[in-house]
Amino acid sequence: MRVIKKLLIGNGNNIMKKSAIWNIVESMEYSLQSAILLLIVTRRGGLYDAGVFTIAYTFTQMIATIGSYGMRSFQVSDIKSEYKFGTYLYSRLLSVGAMILVCLGYVLIQGYDRNKIFLTILLCIYRVVDDVEDVIHGEIQKNMRLDIASKIVAVRIFLATAMFAFIYTFTENLIYASMGLAATAVVVSLVFNLAVIGEFQDITFKLCRCKVVGLLWTCFPICISGFLYNYLANSPKYAIDRNLSEEVQTLFSILFMPIFVINILSGFVFKPMIASMGITWTRRKYKEFKRMVIKQLLLIIAMTLVILLGGAVCGVEVLGWLYGVELTQYRMLFVTLLAFGGFAAIVAFLVVVLTIVRRQKFIVVAYLIAAAINVLLSNSIVLRYKIWGAGIVYGITMGSIVMILLLTYIVALRKECKGDKDEVTNEVIS
Repeated sequence: MRVIKKLLIGNGNNIMKKSAIWNIVESMEYSLQSAILLLIVTRRGGLYDAGVFTIAYTFTQMIATIGSYGMRSFQVSDIKSEYKFGTYLYSRLLSVGAMILVCLGYVLIQGYDRNKIFLTILLCIYRVVDDVEDVIHGEIQKNMRLDIASKIVAVRIFLATAMFAFIYTFTENLIYASMGLAATAVVVSLVFNLAVIGEFQDITFKLCRCKVVGLLWTCFPICISGFLYNYLANSPKYAIDRNLSEEVQTLFSILFMPIFVINILSGFVFKPMIASMGITWTRRKYKEFKRMVIKQLLLIIAMTLVILLGGAVCGVEVLGWLYGVELTQYRMLFVTLLAFGGFAAIVAFLVVVLTIVRRQKFIVVAYLIAAAINVLLSNSIVLRYKIWGAGIVYGITMGSIVMILLLTYIVALRKECKGDKDEVTNEVIS
């Protein structure tokens, strides 16, 4: 345990640099995990196992937003410690319990067979580890040690993914492999987090019920928006499932995979800056905050363009080789999806920004409008344009969210700046 603690904490030098590097490593692993797991299952088990696994993985990824409750950004930017860690932990246990109930209810309502039920529950357990660990890491990040949190997640994802790959390669059994995935995640999370939490005085397992209702209510818009976003991000898959074949679903899932890579990788651009942005906004340094937002938006756009160029040159060839599927006829669709992935990355960043400036309710409004558009158009577009229609639906959905969130941020910033100027003027007059 001492060796693990020493490796995780390090010597305390160059914390910001290490935090950025380890956050990149964690983000890359997280973004690539689903692609690697799908690759393994597709290559070894074929299209049927891949289809079953994809649906279960996508669903548990969606309900994980209930478990996390979208609270990480709020917690990290709670510079004044309005809520104690015990309150955050208590609320997280409640939200994780709700996630488990939703999972059980879903598999029963869907009438899944025994294997699908077990698979979904095992992947849900894996998400439970994610969400419980997340509240601990939120406090670690708040103490400016994102490097420690990122190291733990990076190691956990690597070992859990390796265990899944090892078991499935030899057994071709999704249940056994998912059991190994979940069990490895639980063990690694327990050992590594227990090794370091003693270094942070605020992290205790003493639950605090005070202000729990207020915290849950305050973050409820973030939770709803996270759930809606995850649904909207995967809505093309649901539309294909309703209207097209399993073969089309597999093709689209392969082409769609890099979108999540862009979205998650964009996290390393702004995630290390959340605490600093929270401090800047709290201290009412609005011009500096504006510069931080613009800089990170430009970095996300630049990153998207680089990935877009690489995807246009050899993206479909690489994917086709990896998954053993002919994809050259879908090159233009793939490039278009990558561009829409840039929209999704900007959405993720703007959600963090609006959380910091405490305009969470407008995030829900944006997603509800996008959801309404999605419901009205998705089936007809997919039926008419087939696999291209799924891509168009995604682009319309993400584009509408970007416009609404960006407008909300601009209005909020102008309002705060105007209020600040009015206060200064009143002080001068008095």
